[in-house]
Amino acid sequence: STSLSVKQSDLDGAQEMVDGIIKEKNCGPVFVRLAWHDSGTHDVSIPDSEWPKAGGAIGSIRFDPEINHGANAGLAGAVKILEPVKEAFPDISY
Repeated sequence: STSLSVKQSDLDGAQEMVDGIIKEKNCGPVFVRLAWHDSGTHDVSIPDSEWPKAGGAIGSIRFDPEINHGANAGLAGAVKILEPVKEAFPDISY
């Protein structure tokens, strides 16, 4: 099995880091936009059995061509701001 074992302490630590980043950089609104645009890729016409091919809030916005789509202008910077959180807590998914 390839499942990850995520500890509550990792979730708490990641949340603390994100909260700190939001407070320090005043970037809450761009994080909301990032999440909104990432989830906006969901395609209801793709059966549930084909997840994550159906898109949605799965972190796919980090990759080409999605991050370079015109509607996502400026969101690459938001992704970059969150990289230290992923580095510190690699078992937590995007």
